[in-house]
Amino acid sequence: MNYMKRTFTLLMLVFSMIFCNAQNLLNNPESIVYDAAADRYLVSNCGDGQIVAIASDGQQSYFNTDMTATLGLHLVGDTLYVSSNDGPYSGIVGMLLSSGDIVFHVDIPEKELLNDIASDNAGHLYVTDSEANKIFKVNIAGMSYTTLVDAGLGYPNGILYDETNNRLMVLNCLLASRPILSVDLDDLTLSTIVETGISAIDGFTEDNDGNYYFSSWTTDRVYRYDHVFTNPPEIIAGGYTDPADIYYNKTNDILAIPNFNADTIIFLPISPMGVDDPKPAEEGYIRIYPNPFTEMLNINFDLAASGFTKVSVYNAEGRLVDDLVKHYLNCGDHYINWESSNLEPGIYFLVVCGEGIYESKKLIKN
Repeated sequence: MNYMKRTFTLLMLVFSMIFCNAQNLLNNPESIVYDAAADRYLVSNCGDGQIVAIASDGQQSYFNTDMTATLGLHLVGDTLYVSSNDGPYSGIVGMLLSSGDIVFHVDIPEKELLNDIASDNAGHLYVTDSEANKIFKVNIAGMSYTTLVDAGLGYPNGILYDETNNRLMVLNCLLASRPILSVDLDDLTLSTIVETGISAIDGFTEDNDGNYYFSSWTTDRVYRYDHVFTNPPEIIAGGYTDPADIYYNKTNDILAIPNFNADTIIFLPISPMGVDDPKPAEEGYIRIYPNPFTEMLNINFDLAASGFTKVSVYNAEGRLVDDLVKHYLNCGDHYINWESSNLEPGIYFLVVCGEGIYESKKLIKN
C-alpha cells in the first residue's frame, strides 16, 4: 500500500473515533493516553472530572466517574495515574486499567494546581504544580511524596522523563523566553535546554525517533523539535482551540491532541513505519476568506503532489458537516466556493488531507 493510501486509511479510521461518534462525552478534554492492551484511549475531562474511554470503533464510555476535576494522565504498568485538585480524591490518584477502580491516593495538601505527570524507571511519579511553581516526587510503593523542585520554575506544565540523561524535561510558560528546562535528577540542578519563544506552551511528548512535540494555547498549534533541539520549532499542525496535553501513541505512530475548548480529540498520523515524514503544510497553505463569514466562504489550497484528497468541514463537537472534496486531485492550486446559508452561526473546522499533507483551519460563521 503506498504512503497516501496508508495515511488516508489511517486518517479516516482515527477521525471516525470522534467525528462519527454520535455520543460525545468530552468536556474540556485536558490529557489523553493510549491503553495498548485494550486498544483504547483514556481522556481526562477538566470540565466535569470524568475519565472517558474511547474504543477503537470510536464509541465513548465512562472509565471512572469518581472525580470532580482532573488534569494530567499517565500510565505505569496496569495503573492509570491522574492529577486532581478538588473533591474527595484530590491529589494523585491511581486507577486499575482493568476496572477503573481507585487503588492509589496520595494527597498533597500544599498543592495549588497539580498538572502534568511523568515517571522514571524506579517507581516514582513526577508532577508539575503550575500555580505553586513546583515539581513533586511521588513514591508509588510507599504512597508518599516530597517536593523535588521549589525554585527557578515559571508555571511548569508539560513534563517528560529522559532516561538517557536521567533528567526531567519541563515546559515553562511564564519565564521570559518560554524555555524547556532540564532538571538533573542526580543533583537537581536546573538548566535551559532550548528557548521556544512561544507563549502558553502546554502539552509535551516524544515520538519513536526522539523528536519532541509541544502545543501552544496562544497560537493554537503543535510544534516539533528534533532530538537535539538544533533547529527552530517546526509547525506540525494548527487551527485548534486550545490544544492541551498532547500524547504520542507509540504503537500506531499517532499524535493525539485534546482540543480543550472544542470538546474534541484530533488524531494526527505522524508517519507509517518505514516511510519518511510528510512535510508539514507551510504557513498559508490553506487560504480562506472572508473569515468570519456569513454565507459564502472562498477556499484556496495548493497541493504539492497529486493524489486522493479530502476537504471536509466539522463542527465544534467534531461532527462532520460537509465533505467538499473526496476524490483524486492533481497537484497545484485548487479553489472551492462553499455556500453555507443553512449553517448555524458558530465555530467550525476546515480539514484538508492530501498527498503528504494534513492541515486544519478554524472557521467562524456569523
